[in-house]
Amino acid sequence: MLLPIAPKPETTAARIKWHMGLITAAIALTVAIIGFGAADQASATPQQAPNSRVVLDLPPGYVPSPLFAGFQNDTTGVSFIILEAPVAEYEKMAAGFTPEELAKRGITDVTKGELTRTDPHVYMRAHQKSAAGEYAKFFVLFRTADQTVLVSVNAPQRSIADGSVKPAAIEAVLRTAKTTEKAAVRDLYSLTYLGPFKEAGTLVGTSKVYTLDGSLQPERAGETRSAFMVAPSLDKRPVTEPKKQSVALLASLPGYKDFKPGETHAINIGGLDGIEVEGEALDVDDDKPIHLYQAMLMGKDGGYFRLIGIATQEDKAALSGEFPKIAHSFALIP
Repeated sequence: MLLPIAPKPETTAARIKWHMGLITAAIALTVAIIGFGAADQASATPQQAPNSRVVLDLPPGYVPSPLFAGFQNDTTGVSFIILEAPVAEYEKMAAGFTPEELAKRGITDVTKGELTRTDPHVYMRAHQKSAAGEYAKFFVLFRTADQTVLVSVNAPQRSIADGSVKPAAIEAVLRTAKTTEKAAVRDLYSLTYLGPFKEAGTLVGTSKVYTLDGSLQPERAGETRSAFMVAPSLDKRPVTEPKKQSVALLASLPGYKDFKPGETHAINIGGLDGIEVEGEALDVDDDKPIHLYQAMLMGKDGGYFRLIGIATQEDKAALSGEFPKIAHSFALIP
């Protein structure tokens, strides 16, 4: 997965540490557009993203993603991924779209462009190297009457170079991004056991957070709380080294340091093979111990689901045994 763009720490999402991978992954809104040009755009039709209010005019070949709020082309591996945030977050997120801030995330050659839109928006182009190769990147952040929306595009640099991906065609899609009044809700999975947790909210369309009181916001600013989360990957790339990647993903959760992983275990939940691992870490703000749990389940046709538990030292004894029970109740919805 390509390196994401995270909001500045002042944003609501970043203040809640147990957003875990979503502090980074939620804004990895990737769109790779391969081999469509003006003729295809002429036949584009509006499609509303699942679990989202956002509508894009897409050329033929795109279907709703089974992993995230967006669309994908199974033939080309193209994905449109969408992030929606409160309208008040627009200025804060826009402030993060600078060469300096993007460079901290491995995104270089940043230039500001213009799109023919009537709403407040920021349009940027950039470049990023990743384990999957080199990518040209395109971002549009825009504000509506009641939302902030970010759509980003990842296009293989080689396809830009040979002309099979045309920046003008990418911009044509980004110009059409708009919102409707109601989201098209579609659950992809279920948890039949929640233990002491209650559903607190849905993020990035398909990722869900569960807390002990059912609230997303902690009672006091800066407070770390116990939580459970289900977060699908943002693409369907196969997992080639599940044990290694599982530990690396758990260790990469933002807001924690001095991670010490336990032993990994092979599991099968709901017909999906996976890796289960626990670990201990320290809160970066107050050095308090944190217990971490993760079950990473590989999708049948690529990608993965991460089921993540975070317990404070006070809750560890009560919750460490609950996390596996919750994870093992996971099931995909046909």
